[in-house]
Amino acid sequence: MGTGFMKKILIDVNSIVPRRGKTHLPGIGRTTLDLLTALGKLKNELPFKIQLFFHGSNSHAIEQYNLPFSVLHFPLPASSKYINWNARLYLKEFFSNYDLYHIPHNYAATAKPNKTLLTIHDAMFFSYPESFLGHDFARENYPCLAKSCKGIITCSHSSKKDIVEYMNVPEDKVTVAHWGVSSELFFPESQINIDGLRTKFKIQSPYFTMVSCDIGRKNTISLLRAFRKYVDSRGNYDLVLVWGNPPVETTAEFADLVDSRRVHFLKHLSEDELRIVYSGASASFFPSKYEGFGLPILESMACGTPVVTCRNSSLEEVGGKMAFYTDPDDLSLMARYMHDFESGSEAVIRTQDELLDYARQFSWKKTAKEYIRFYEKYL
Repeated sequence: MGTGFMKKILIDVNSIVPRRGKTHLPGIGRTTLDLLTALGKLKNELPFKIQLFFHGSNSHAIEQYNLPFSVLHFPLPASSKYINWNARLYLKEFFSNYDLYHIPHNYAATAKPNKTLLTIHDAMFFSYPESFLGHDFARENYPCLAKSCKGIITCSHSSKKDIVEYMNVPEDKVTVAHWGVSSELFFPESQINIDGLRTKFKIQSPYFTMVSCDIGRKNTISLLRAFRKYVDSRGNYDLVLVWGNPPVETTAEFADLVDSRRVHFLKHLSEDELRIVYSGASASFFPSKYEGFGLPILESMACGTPVVTCRNSSLEEVGGKMAFYTDPDDLSLMARYMHDFESGSEAVIRTQDELLDYARQFSWKKTAKEYIRFYEKYL
């Protein structure tokens, strides 16, 4: 039992520890931090205690987030060797005496799987494997923990379906709680700030954007090729890609569009700048081939900008009737959408109020309350 009269949940927050040389948290770290922030705002309503746990040499690593929970810090390197050693020696169990241990980032070593809750964000390592993301390790190790842990929560019904199918766990073991979108970070920006950002990055024309860019399943290459078709058919808008390190072969293939400043690669954006990029775009595109959730859809809508995405995996679940849809390889349809947005066609009209109202349905407060119910189920 946890100390005192209230039971205790120990949450592993290693995913929100800032990494050397990185200016932003990765996607899983961002969602974990947003969840913890929302739980913190509900602290006085919680029927249990929360304690946070992390490894590393810097004992103050998460103080910047001002989370209102006690912290258990082990001054050990955050490497798999030391994390596994920690688990074998039952150190968390001795120092925390938790009732439930929650791993919100897919996988970690645990001494007591029967007291462990797991957030699995998706099962793309089975359904859309990419070896450079460590998916070989995931396919080998995640299913074992999924089967032995006490309960699983995921961010979409699509991910739940994949987890049940690929990891062979009972359907009633997996709970769904949609991620939210932060209204404090994502909202329609002023025209003054949009104009300022366009001046800073020398964006002279109206533009479309994609903010979660990469090769493989993110499918940014298809969007670039669709944009070339649009330009070749006398399209006048630019394309702004928030892509910190595009491959050399990509910049080479589209060198003419980059050199003529029709395609802009932006990197190292602040959260404020990201919001302004969304807000200033005529539309955002997210033609991904697989996502466990698809936060850019909601982030764009929360900034008042319509979205073109795909119907695969969780994307239609998130975009609902408010998004526009294309096949991820349908370059002609993507180019046609661009022309429709440029011309102001009624076929692609979404009012700002419609987009904001839809995005508000996905709040982190709502997500946090779902997690509270999930925790209570297993206490």
